[in-house]
Amino acid sequence: MRESQSLPGIKFIGHVPSVNLQREIMYKHLAGIPVGVFTDITPIAFCGVPTCEAESIYNNNGRIEQVTLRFKTLDALPLQRHVAYVVTDCTGQSYIIGQREKPRPIVKVTRDTGTPNGDPAVWTVEITLYAQKALIPCSVNR
Repeated sequence: MRESQSLPGIKFIGHVPSVNLQREIMYKHLAGIPVGVFTDITPIAFCGVPTCEAESIYNNNGRIEQVTLRFKTLDALPLQRHVAYVVTDCTGQSYIIGQREKPRPIVKVTRDTGTPNGDPAVWTVEITLYAQKALIPCSVNR
């Protein structure tokens, strides 16, 4: 049996260095402890309509959650460092994808050259994370 969740609309995407996050935020969330991001969040300007989907699947006698965030941007992402991504939906609820410890998000970046009729030349980014809980609700200081 699969359970899935899709955010109702994304109004903010940003990234934070993983070392600036609290330790073990996934386990804190699973224990019912509120999670907060108390560091500066670097915004990512996106174009088009980003999507974020979380799916819970049964795997090896347990449940695992897969979250996938897709968006298009002109911004350069810090691919050489470990970062977590913060997403805020249109209801004002923020989520974090990634944590200080492993597992880390998998980032796939492709270059779209655009078309002569006006489609933009952008980077298409797909961020995927597999974890016991991959899309963690959080409060942010912005």
